[in-house]
Amino acid sequence: MKKLTLTIALSLTANIHSAIEILDRIAVIVDDGLIMESQIKSGLDEIVLLYKQQNIPLPSTDSLKDQVIESLIIEELQLQMGNRAGVRISDSELNDAITRIANNSNMGLQEFIVYIENDGESYESFRENVRKQMIIQRIQRGRVGSEIDITEKEFAAFLETDESLIELEPEFLVRQILVQNISEADALVSRIENGEEFSEVAKEVSLSSNASIGGEMPWRKISDMPELFSNALKNKNIGFISKPLKSGAGYHLLKIEDKRGQFVQYEDQWFSRHILLSPSAIRN
Repeated sequence: MKKLTLTIALSLTANIHSAIEILDRIAVIVDDGLIMESQIKSGLDEIVLLYKQQNIPLPSTDSLKDQVIESLIIEELQLQMGNRAGVRISDSELNDAITRIANNSNMGLQEFIVYIENDGESYESFRENVRKQMIIQRIQRGRVGSEIDITEKEFAAFLETDESLIELEPEFLVRQILVQNISEADALVSRIENGEEFSEVAKEVSLSSNASIGGEMPWRKISDMPELFSNALKNKNIGFISKPLKSGAGYHLLKIEDKRGQFVQYEDQWFSRHILLSPSAIRN
């Protein structure tokens, strides 16, 4: 009887262990928080999809993965800071924020929920992401609003770094046209030089996924563009149209539609002292 019981127990134990499946792994430990491999994969998939939608040459997978991990670490640190500071987002605040997002997309709330779920994301996951972004925004506003003491020497030293150039550089609104071969690209250059609108030509012939909106790409800084694009647009003015640029997807024509950002202008400054006198009967 004891032997039979032992055999059954061993059999059950073996079945339990064979059913174990590893669903996720810890990738990075950030202070008291964790970043899972699934989060890195999800972030990487989103970036790759964005590049493909814009028909932009993909950087190396390792480079993209490093960007995703760095972004997740910064996000986790900010969320931990918010938790220690007692930042909380109530359900009513969250509902109001999501309703505004839906309204900005010209949808009602229920229609927006259906849209999210049809796009492959759960509404609960979307709510949690919005909650995180609201916490991070409050932390960022709080830190900026706190008292900061920067000396003139520190400011001058900052302006001499590459980081300052990235912070101060403007964002570009760029349109693109993508075609398969150089002869098509050259023909389009002639059409545009003869007065046809770049955006209309893009709608007509571009192979890019943004052709329907005139080839318009999201606002971004030069440093955030693929090297092929940044080299062609660096130090160029609004209205500039590039020569055909060859990539793995075909030939790109780019146009700088607009720029935005804060530009710093340096001028001479003086220290001065002031004495105010009131005239009297004995002093003019």
